[in-house]
Amino acid sequence: MQFAHLYDVILRDADVDLRATFDSADKFDLPGAGAAFQKVIFRLTIDSPSPKEQVLKLAAHAERGCHAAQSIRQPVPVELELNLKG
Repeated sequence: MQFAHLYDVILRDADVDLRATFDSADKFDLPGAGAAFQKVIFRLTIDSPSPKEQVLKLAAHAERGCHAAQSIRQPVPVELELNLKG
């Protein structure tokens, strides 16, 4: 994580596991809630000998700066542009 030095955090390892739940009925032309995510979990695992308080501050900073997490939280216009050749 690029901001670790700002919080005096030593990182041995950092990993993000992204999980999402959604209703897949729409993919199969079945009635349902639609294919949008119903829940998204970013599971952050940090291996660090640094104080917990500093690691928590770093994780909060990383979450604020995460484009994916912030975009999912806010309504964002999505456009499909089709470029059909042939």
